Amino acid sequence: MVINGIQIINRINRLILPSSFKIQVSLCNFAAIIMPQISFASNNRSFHIELNDRVKQYFKDKNISQRGNAKLFFKAFFMYAVVLSCYAVLVFVQPSSVLLNIALLVVFGTFLAFIGFNVMHDSCHGAFSNNSKVNDVFGYSMNFLGAECRFWKVKHNVLHHTYTNVDGVDDDIFKPPFLRMSPNQPYLPLHKYQSWYMLFLYGISTMFWVFWMDSLKYFTDKVHTTDLPKKKMADHISFWATKLFYIGFYIVTPLVFLGFSKFIFGFFFFNFVMGIVMSVVFQLAHVVEGVGFADAQETGVLAIDEDWAIFQLKTTFDFCPENKFLTWSLGGLNFQVEHHLFPKVSHVHYPEIRKIVLELANKYGIQHNEFPSFWIALKSHFKMMHALGRPNNLSVA
Repeated sequence: MVINGIQIINRINRLILPSSFKIQVSLCNFAAIIMPQISFASNNRSFHIELNDRVKQYFKDKNISQRGNAKLFFKAFFMYAVVLSCYAVLVFVQPSSVLLNIALLVVFGTFLAFIGFNVMHDSCHGAFSNNSKVNDVFGYSMNFLGAECRFWKVKHNVLHHTYTNVDGVDDDIFKPPFLRMSPNQPYLPLHKYQSWYMLFLYGISTMFWVFWMDSLKYFTDKVHTTDLPKKKMADHISFWATKLFYIGFYIVTPLVFLGFSKFIFGFFFFNFVMGIVMSVVFQLAHVVEGVGFADAQETGVLAIDEDWAIFQLKTTFDFCPENKFLTWSLGGLNFQVEHHLFPKVSHVHYPEIRKIVLELANKYGIQHNEFPSFWIALKSHFKMMHALGRPNNLSVA
């Protein structure tokens, strides 16, 4: 037997969540999306079923919600306060010290990324709050960063989470022509140098996302190879309001108060910081040595001969799970294995869920991939990108 993407989403909803909560895909119903023709085996689901049962029992025994808690709400408001304070000082106070301005720009860009990790990410997954309306409101943190949350929910919640590291579907590893992020992707001579120039591309990625990738999705109604649901009037309003806000908040206001030279330096600097922080954190989970890939580029049809949950463990790595500061600041994205298995559970619970995942992975003889430190994970990412910068010499798991 095999199961497809929609069945996977339905099973995730049914196994771990109350029926009132569904996977947050877009502002439209996910059933309107024409799902890729990729299936997973369903004849060996013992690990997945027992894992879901154990996690459900954990929340029942603790009598706590699967969503965020008061500490997460405080963290969200704290991070917004830091961002808005830095903005006010940089734009309106305008300190005379160059070093102070640079430090504020670093903090501004970094905490914008932190808002993405902690607030936007949990909210767009429906994991921030028990109230779906609260999730919708805080999900617009993505729009505060300049990108459209509707597109991201399809790109990330559906395509990346369901078909992790599947070439031809997972848009997160599709960055042609400059980056080759999988051994299945075509090799170009320039890829020989990608481990040298990739940080520059990561640095400009947020600007590229806001000004080009979002527009491409809007005008083509596609995310990579997947068609988006038909846009409603609210979708048009959201897209254009987001872009107008971004231009007004991040460009026009600073330009008026600071002048062109200070504005252009600050704009590119904070975006570069934010781009590197966001890109590196996400890539450490899926583009590292030993990770698995699958290929559906040629036909868009693929039958993966293992259970979806086991496939997630093969295509995903944790990193430095014992580092409490990184767990706090990165919104639990150093627990990517747990996040991929339970995307509707808030990151505040991942350290405890990890203990259950490790226990059952050991019981069923399934490898749980993780790096003990951030620097080891970063080194592995560089080595992987260097290896991918040569003609095919990597085996595909």
